[in-house]
Amino acid sequence: MKLYLVRHGEAKTELEDVSKPLNEKGRQDVRHLGRTLKNMNVRVPRIVHSGRLRAEETAKLLADSLEGAAEVKKMKGLAPNDSIGPTLDWVNAEEEDLMIVGHLPFLASLLEELVRVSDPEELPKFDSGNLVGVERIGDSWQIFRHIGPNMIL
Repeated sequence: MKLYLVRHGEAKTELEDVSKPLNEKGRQDVRHLGRTLKNMNVRVPRIVHSGRLRAEETAKLLADSLEGAAEVKKMKGLAPNDSIGPTLDWVNAEEEDLMIVGHLPFLASLLEELVRVSDPEELPKFDSGNLVGVERIGDSWQIFRHIGPNMIL
């Protein structure tokens, strides 16, 4: 099973708009990420997001780019400071590939718990619009991809 962890694209500040939608750069970066994933033949049957506008917009833009992303769905428990425990339980029970669009520090904590390394500083960082792909092999998870707007030419 492959799990794609995506931090939402760059958003407007709260002063610009309290709902913090994606700004133009954020939309462009996410569309670019989506085209790159499509060119890599990435397919996910389900994309879940936190329900916050910037995450929802990111999820929908990625789904529009990817073939076979049949379902985009809001899911509780993916907010920035939510406990990763419940998400960890259902991710470990999943069998189909999945994409989670969320926020920091939640995504970094989830990645750290999935991919056990001696030094968490070795793990990829989640800049806005970045994706970290992990794959379950047996009972463990390993990183197989890390891409973001500043890494794509």
